[in-house]
Amino acid sequence: MRRPRAHVLAGAALVLVAAVTAPAGVGHARPPTAGAQLRLALDPGTTGTATTTGIATTAAAPLATTAIAPGLTLSDVSLSGPVKGKLLTADLAESTLKPKYLNPGTVAATTALTTQAGRAGVVAAVNGDFFDIGATGAPRGIGIDGGNLLNGPAAGWNDVAAFYADGRAGLAQIFLDGVITLPGGRTLTATNLNSPNIAHDGIGIYNPLWGSQARSQALDGAARAREVEVSQGKVIRVSTSAGGKVAEGSVALLGVDAGADALSGLAVGDAVSVDYRPRGGDGAQVAIGGNLVLLRDGVVTTQSHPLNPRTAIAFSADGLKVWLLAIDGRTSASVGMTYVQLGNYLKSIGADDALNLDGGGSTTMVARLPGSTSLSVVNTPSDGAQRPVPNGIGFVSTSPCLATSYDLGAYPQLAAGATGVAVTIAQCLLGGGAASGTLDPATVAAVRQFQTDRGLPVTGVVDAHTWTALLSAGDRPTLQSGSTGEAVRRLQRALTAALGRTVGIDGQFGTQTKTAVTDYQRSRGLDPDGLVGPLTWAALQAGR
Repeated sequence: MRRPRAHVLAGAALVLVAAVTAPAGVGHARPPTAGAQLRLALDPGTTGTATTTGIATTAAAPLATTAIAPGLTLSDVSLSGPVKGKLLTADLAESTLKPKYLNPGTVAATTALTTQAGRAGVVAAVNGDFFDIGATGAPRGIGIDGGNLLNGPAAGWNDVAAFYADGRAGLAQIFLDGVITLPGGRTLTATNLNSPNIAHDGIGIYNPLWGSQARSQALDGAARAREVEVSQGKVIRVSTSAGGKVAEGSVALLGVDAGADALSGLAVGDAVSVDYRPRGGDGAQVAIGGNLVLLRDGVVTTQSHPLNPRTAIAFSADGLKVWLLAIDGRTSASVGMTYVQLGNYLKSIGADDALNLDGGGSTTMVARLPGSTSLSVVNTPSDGAQRPVPNGIGFVSTSPCLATSYDLGAYPQLAAGATGVAVTIAQCLLGGGAASGTLDPATVAAVRQFQTDRGLPVTGVVDAHTWTALLSAGDRPTLQSGSTGEAVRRLQRALTAALGRTVGIDGQFGTQTKTAVTDYQRSRGLDPDGLVGPLTWAALQAGR
């Protein structure tokens, strides 16, 4: 982000590029038309042809987009190659949407992203930093939550995605600034805070947030180690071996080699103070680390790396728009992306800076889909299931949409001035600003824009056709007898609106749902096979 006023972000900037638009509605751009398809140069110098990796530079169709909460949308990414993925687009100008750092509750621990997201109350998230996999599980870079530094090194792994109190976000470099004051006033510099590894000849600070993992795993074969535990300004324990859990109110100082020598003169009872804070980042309230700047001020990285699943975070130049991207890989359905392809892809959607987060088997995106009460994984992790990870980044929403059930026995026609829960549902599905429950002029304008974009009669009235298009919006999985889940609920809502009769909304594709599907298909001139495939979804999403 090219921060205005007094804010200047130091360090590398990462850029994600993708051609995506938010759904029409209050405060959102119009979605692309059939002729405005996604085009992107995945590798420098390519213009509309397949690259040497077989990934073409033009998408086959506009992206399907779903409103998750006001200011937050989820879009499908589908490119020839093939490349599949999911993209979250966040408008930080939306007052009900706030960023949130996720972790299991301690630094040196890993859990499924759905667990962390549920714990934090977010509506959508992606996995975060690279980590000490198979050992302590601790992230390698910087972590900041609520302005408090949780973990990070003084040097190395310092590029971060940062969110600020003024509602903006961007790339920054943040470092540990740690000082240990010994008896007599001599000071030592700490090299790490709650890190999985301690710098050469360094001293790591560990506090109760570390968790219960044995810190001996952070020694990396050092010839000498010394650990000093400090509580209330006094040394309470000295040891040549590393411990585990740190007691509340205490910190442990773990030195390796020359760092161990620097601590060797301390004894129980000595007065020692330990102070640490983040340096850089302009007072970031939330920050998460990554390994590589993909895009800085619109310039894409030239660093090569093989095709892999990818997770990335990107920012607009003004810092008010954020993209979270999960690209699937390592399967015949999606081959993944290189760093250069990832940067170019993100640049194509308007990102100015971007940071690469942990990918491979860690790549995971979760979201609470419209009308659902729980989070689900929306991409396809390459391990076949969620890999336990140490942290993530997501968004919380205070919008009433999150407490609103979208399941009605009938979806009434709504004109200007209408009030009630049906109006709230329509406002939430439009993905705009405050869901007031009143069809006010701003909502009427959003309805008219939505109708224009879908080729529906532009009346500003939420009729059966508009309801059908709103309720069916999203991806298009093949559904049939025996299918279950949120996509089935979405189908049942849309059929209730389209047919003008109650279709049980239970997420179970049973006999009643199959009958409703065949009735809909027959009345719209489709093959009445009871199978919900691309043609049936397309008809529903067009409001037919």
